[in-house]
Amino acid sequence: DQVNIPEELCAVIFVPEVQTNTHESRAVLPDQISRSDAVFNIGRAAMLVNALSSGRLELLKYATDDRLHQPHRAQGFKAMPQLIDAAIKGGAHGAFLSGSGPSVLALATGREVTISYEMTETARTLGVDGKAMILPVAQGGASVLSSS
Repeated sequence: DQVNIPEELCAVIFVPEVQTNTHESRAVLPDQISRSDAVFNIGRAAMLVNALSSGRLELLKYATDDRLHQPHRAQGFKAMPQLIDAAIKGGAHGAFLSGSGPSVLALATGREVTISYEMTETARTLGVDGKAMILPVAQGGASVLSSS
């Protein structure tokens, strides 16, 4: 079944002007992970689905926590933890590194302008050029238009 994401949920994404190479970004990830980190992230994935499907958005702060890739990718993007903290301080329900980075995405229902400001100001004080965008969250998900 499809997870019905609350319609009021928005994404605030800070996109640094820095480009990253996905292959290089993946290269910093370890070949093996600890059982405790795997269990932690599996639990967070389940919590994410629960938070979105139940509308308990206060759980997103915990559900978006990560031990598998963000700690390693933060080595190459030192501003990431501060940008996540700025988003939470601004009122985001949760925030995380988007994809291989270095964009940071925050989930919010209200206060999007404040979150955008906090992330942008934090980046500015850290000497990171970029811009924040406020975007709707897609409700329908991906679909196959045709098969070849």
